[in-house]
Amino acid sequence: MSQGKTNAHAWKREPEAVPRGHKVSGSFLSLHTSPPLHIALHGMSSLINSRLPKTALDLCLELLEVGVNAQALADVVLKVLAVKENTQKK
Repeated sequence: MSQGKTNAHAWKREPEAVPRGHKVSGSFLSLHTSPPLHIALHGMSSLINSRLPKTALDLCLELLEVGVNAQALADVVLKVLAVKENTQKK
């Protein structure tokens, strides 16, 4: 493969084991069919003090489920949180 060209399939991941009865969307389990996973993610968010309200975290999780790039989403969330902090200080 020459430099400058990318392998179109290089980004694909190997399929992961999915518990029976759970739907998969992209590489994430669907939170709508896995309430324990949803509760665990909210708990982890509180534990690490993500500063995201429940509704914002739910929106981020839904975006990840439909395939939004995780790093791009994280960059946007951090920028929004920084702007929010700066406007509250004024």
